[in-house]
Amino acid sequence: MLALTSMAALLAWRNEWVNAQLLNAEADLLRTQHKAQAVLPVALADIVGNASSSDAAANLRHTAGDATQTHAFFPNTLSDYDLLRQRLTASGTPCSAGICAPNTLNANAAQASYWKTQTATALAVGTADSPDGSNTAWYWVEVFPRANTTSSSASFVYRITALATGVMPGSSTVLQAIWTRDNNTSPTGQWRSWHVLHD
Repeated sequence: MLALTSMAALLAWRNEWVNAQLLNAEADLLRTQHKAQAVLPVALADIVGNASSSDAAANLRHTAGDATQTHAFFPNTLSDYDLLRQRLTASGTPCSAGICAPNTLNANAAQASYWKTQTATALAVGTADSPDGSNTAWYWVEVFPRANTTSSSASFVYRITALATGVMPGSSTVLQAIWTRDNNTSPTGQWRSWHVLHD
């Protein structure tokens, strides 16, 4: 009787432990997804920029600069877009500092594992914008010209990919969203879609 009682107690304890582990994993997944969602407004603020900002690095992300410069930036015209693509091609990477100008849609970009290996080309979210500190969230902004874009009225579509890592080993969420501006320099726009990427 004592042995049966001991076995029942051990089974109950094991079930309790398994349930606690599942609950921890689920909670970490939810926290990580919320963190990835919180990266989207940070990326959007980066796209829109702040004209009154005194931060030279932030302003550099919104100007092409001169022919001697090689930095990535958010284009406002088709000629800016072509210059961005030339700079990224010359650097040998599809993205730089989280700004991408792909030539075509890459099928791999719809898989979470693709982005997990690209963190060197992403923009890391700073400690102030991430509850778990630095190097726990990154984002990329892919810039695509709209189909009806002409040289006189450039308009772009932005596909934002956010990667956030969780507290538990190996946990992460990759979230992808599409945002369009009302016009080529407007600080306002619309979210078109978002979804979590898997492999």
